[in-house]
Amino acid sequence: MTKRIMLTMAEELFKALEDKRKEQGYMTVQEIINDIVRKSLFAPAAKKSKAGRPMKIDDPYLEYFSRKR
Repeated sequence: MTKRIMLTMAEELFKALEDKRKEQGYMTVQEIINDIVRKSLFAPAAKKSKAGRPMKIDDPYLEYFSRKR
């Protein structure tokens, strides 16, 4: 099912969309707006960073420099 909306935008924005439409080969401005909205809402999840605790090192020499708890 599709819904119809009315969209009002600044003339500069519309001209930028028209230029991008001609540049990238879209048929209509509606098609490029649909594509932009789809990419922003359904973008693939970003990879998580590996921040956190470092791996434990089993080195007997290291215990001389480690803090005792």
